[in-house]
Amino acid sequence: MRRLKPFISYFLRSSQKITIDSIPDGSVIDIGGGGEGIIAQIGNERITAIDKYQSEIDEAKSNAPTANWIRADATDLSYSDNYFDNATAFFSGIYMSLETFEKVCMETYRVLKDYGEFWIWDARISNNKDLYIIRLQITLPNGKKINTGYGTRVRNRDIIEIRQKLVKTKFHIEIVENHGEWFFIKAIKKK
Repeated sequence: MRRLKPFISYFLRSSQKITIDSIPDGSVIDIGGGGEGIIAQIGNERITAIDKYQSEIDEAKSNAPTANWIRADATDLSYSDNYFDNATAFFSGIYMSLETFEKVCMETYRVLKDYGEFWIWDARISNNKDLYIIRLQITLPNGKKINTGYGTRVRNRDIIEIRQKLVKTKFHIEIVENHGEWFFIKAIKKK
């Protein structure tokens, strides 16, 4: 029964509502873009969605077949410096340790053009349990609604720690929005 409790609580929790009105312009690298392929569904061929796991890419491809799907480790990208206009990470940081997240920030900074934006949506985790689960109802710009959820064994993650990693890797924080269980950050690569 102990192992079932997190799953039972998942279904009892209300969904967090996220409305995505837009994503960054130009070419976008989407970190951890597999699964539902949320960002790829919005940007289609402008998006290079990378994910460490082929199974996540396979799941997402049917939702956005014109996006560029690449199996890659975001801590070691094969793209040249200043390659992408912008970057996104939609609830992919939830699966990373803070050390890994910092490496991802460094690589993202490297592959972004000057003044490129890094948009991050992620969960605030205050958890002393074995498993943290968040339910989401996402509304895309075209009105499509997606119900999904994410779970992790990561404990106690907040906006301050994520901001510190971004600043440490030379990003400038432009926007921080706290939405209770989740947050949005827009950071910029400045000279």
